[in-house]
Parts: sequence; C-alpha cells; structure tokens
Amino acid sequence: MERSNFASEIPIHEIPGGIHPTEHKTRSNQAAIRTLPLAGELIINLKGQAGNRSIPVVEVGDKVLKGQMIAECDGIFSSYQHAPTSGTVTAIEDRTIAHPSGLSDRCIVIQPDGEDQWRELSPQTNIDSLDREAMLARIFESGIVGLGGASFPSHVKLKRENGIHTLIINAAECEPYITCDDKLLQEHAEEVLKGTEIISKLYADINIVIGIEDNKPAAIDALAAARESLSLSNIKIAVVPTKYPSGGEKQLIQLLTGKEVPHGKLPADLGLVMHNVGTCFAIYEAFYQGKPLIQRLVTLTGDACQKPGNYWVPFGTPVEHLITQTDAQSPKHIIMGGPMMGFELPGPNVGIVKATNCIIMSAEGELGISEPALPCIRCGACMDACPASLLPQQLFWHAQADEFDKTEEYDLFDCIECGACAYVCPSHIPLVQYYRYAKSTIRNNKIEKTKAEKARQRHEARQERLERVKREKAEKHRKAAEARKKAAEAAGKKDEKKAAVQAALARVQAKKKAQQADDKDDSASGEES
Repeated sequence: MERSNFASEIPIHEIPGGIHPTEHKTRSNQAAIRTLPLAGELIINLKGQAGNRSIPVVEVGDKVLKGQMIAECDGIFSSYQHAPTSGTVTAIEDRTIAHPSGLSDRCIVIQPDGEDQWRELSPQTNIDSLDREAMLARIFESGIVGLGGASFPSHVKLKRENGIHTLIINAAECEPYITCDDKLLQEHAEEVLKGTEIISKLYADINIVIGIEDNKPAAIDALAAARESLSLSNIKIAVVPTKYPSGGEKQLIQLLTGKEVPHGKLPADLGLVMHNVGTCFAIYEAFYQGKPLIQRLVTLTGDACQKPGNYWVPFGTPVEHLITQTDAQSPKHIIMGGPMMGFELPGPNVGIVKATNCIIMSAEGELGISEPALPCIRCGACMDACPASLLPQQLFWHAQADEFDKTEEYDLFDCIECGACAYVCPSHIPLVQYYRYAKSTIRNNKIEKTKAEKARQRHEARQERLERVKREKAEKHRKAAEARKKAAEAAGKKDEKKAAVQAALARVQAKKKAQQADDKDDSASGEES
C-alpha cells in the first residue's frame, strides 16, 4: 500500500516483536462509505458490549421510534440500548449471538416499519455550558462504548479526571482487512476532531495526540486539513510505521510515549486515556445531533464478498443480510473482526453488535483456517513476534496441560490475544485459542472459588446461628430449672413455717384443753366437799 510522507509531530519509539502480515486493505478502502437497505428484522443482543447485560424496557408488541431507548443499563458498568430504526418489537427471547461459542443470549427483535422515523432529538452544541457530570451523563445515556473492538463503556473510561494529562486517539487500525477507521477519517475527519474536542473538555489541561499508521495517507491528509479548518492547533498527529499490532492500546502507548503500562495497571495510572476514532465520531453525534449510538461503520470484505467496502450498519442487522446485499458467493468462513483477533461466527443468523468493526466473508483457503495443527518444533518464532515480550511456547504447554497456575506465573493475562504468535507458527498451532481457554478457565475457577467461599461463609454463619440458638435454649432451660428449684425451695420453707405454726397452735389448743380439764376437776372436787 501507499505510505504517507507526513512527518510525525512527536517522536516515535519502538515496541518489541510484531509482524507484517499482508494488509488486504485496498479491496475495501477505495469506494465511498455506503448504506445498505434495512434488514427484515433486527436482532439486538442485550449483552452486545463489555459489562453487564442491558435490561429491556419494552415489551413484545410495542411500537418504537428510531433512537428510542429499548434497554437500560444494569449498573454503571453496562450500556443503554436504543432502537436502530422505527418498528415493532416482535420478540424478547434467546437467540444465537455473535460469539465463538455459538451460545444463545437474550435479544430484542425489532421488525422495521420502513419509515425509519426518529424520536425527538435534543442536540447540545453549547458544550461549554455543560459541567463534567452532565457531559458524562450524555455519553452514558447515549449508549456509547469503545468502538475499537473492546466495547468498554466510554463513560467509565472517562470518569477518572485527576492525574490525566494526555488523550490519545487511536487511528492506527493495524489489523489486516479492516479499513472502517481509515474511511471514517477520510470522509468525516472534522466530526472526529469535534468529538475529540468534546472529550478534551472533560479535563482541565490535556495534551491530544492522534496515533495513525503510515499506510493511511488519505486519512492523514484529511486529519491535517480538518485540524487546520477547525483551528485545533493543540492536536498533534503522530504517524507510526505500519506494524501489527501497533494499534493495541499498550503498544500504541509505548510507540507514542516510550512508556510501558506496568503489569496489572491501566493507562490511566500513567496519566493517559485512549479512545478510538469511531468513539469520537459517536460522541460528536451524541452532542451535536442528539443521536444515541444505533449504528456503526463496518468493513465488509473477503474474497467471497463481491461488493467490498465500508457500510453504515444498524446494530442487530443479521450477518446473513450483509452477505446477501454484497452478493457474497457462498463464503467458506464468516469472521467477525479481523483475521488476527476476530473469530468465526457460528452461523450467518446473528446480529452485529457494537464491537463489530469488520465481517470477512472468506473463500476456500483464504485465511488458512483449514491448515492442520502439527507438533511444536520449539523454533521460538512465537517469542520473537510477541509484542508483550511473553513466552508463548511455555504458555501453550501449560495451557494444554491445564497447569493454570503456571500460566499465571508466565503472565498469561498480559497477553493481548493479538495472534502474532499463531501467525508466525510454522506448525499452525492455534495458540491464542489455548490462551483464551486458559483465561476463561481461570476466571471461571475464581468465580467458582468465590461462590464456594461465600457458600462456606453462609454455612459457617448458619452453623453459628444454630449453635447460638442451641446455647440460648440451653441457657433458657437452665434458668427455668433454677427458677423452679428456687420456687420449690421457697415452697418447702413455707410449708415448714406453716407446719411450725400449726404445731404451735396445736400445742396451744392442747394446753387450753388441758387447762379446761383441770378447771373442771377442781370444780367437781368443791361440790363434793
């Protein structure tokens, strides 16, 4: 591909590892951005973002307008969902979702009415009149998440203010096939920079750097022209050499600042915050047009795709509809995301989500997916390619053997799952699948351990409560027995006293009778004399 001659405006540093896969970008970045006809139904996955599942606020049979909230967030680490078009809610049920497991999850199904009628919008162009909390609230309520692939709720990432000194806009888009950020900048650079400016207003004093690979000359020129048009001289454009995975968060930070994010830390701990250009565009629309996030730019490409390009696609659009509209000819594999970090969909009947930046409709043998895995030959190529300076070979062995404590010792969770190790592996071992398996198992084990610990605490609390009740009953019985004993002793003493009184009375009566008898005898003796 053509490389830009634009000189980077800040020094560029080096990152370890990395690879140079064939880019496959020109097939999709030549045509202008297009829009497809609406699908017959939209399947909105309520777990279509990082964090908690959204909670439906509509019922089957409800009529909804475009942009109307159909699901509210479940806690702060969640996202609102909005209707991508006007129509009728026909189902709220489990459907197959965009996930490599092929599992089902709760979805809202909307049948479009063809009118595409918006709800009443409330733009906010006077950004300076809003305080920080009001700005974060609008981003939150607009359902905006990171559109670079992770779909992390944006308001959470922006919440921290203290110590943040640099805002990095990620326009690197280093993965092969994907060109949606490239085309977004070519055609909407001003809107992206206005969204960037909105983010910058959340901080008192912040430096702004846009990191972009040199294989996007048209986008770089559009950025420079938009910056000049908007008089945003505080924004620096950093052009980095094309190398995968330079667009990874930690890798781009190291390229632009020379700093490494420490193990277990976040970019915010270094005073940095990063957002994707698609996220900036969504924030622009949320403020200047009052629109919530209901669609995104998606790259549709692959050898089986006859109309490759970048299209505005409403969330929930079935992939099958995208295949039909682009005249794809029986794709052998359907990949959501790029060939390195994406995954094969379980079928074409799943709806796209906020994290969907690319759909690859591959032909037979295009991505090498069918290559059989062979035994590891210990060549070390995976170690040389790893951008996180890990030991992929050891991680693979321990993950394969279910030695999960060992994988953590080798810093498994520092792996960004970029796939560079698998790409260079001559044995075609799907290394990232083993790492994902190990990570998910460790997470599940920790969840089960936490549940078991809570169950143990509940059991011990119950046992303690039963013992306490038992002790209280025993104490109650002891006190009752003592009370009875005292009552009996008191009753016994009372009986003794009563007996003594009765005996005294008996003696008095006996004495009285004896006295009367003596008196009678004396009287009889007097009469005789």
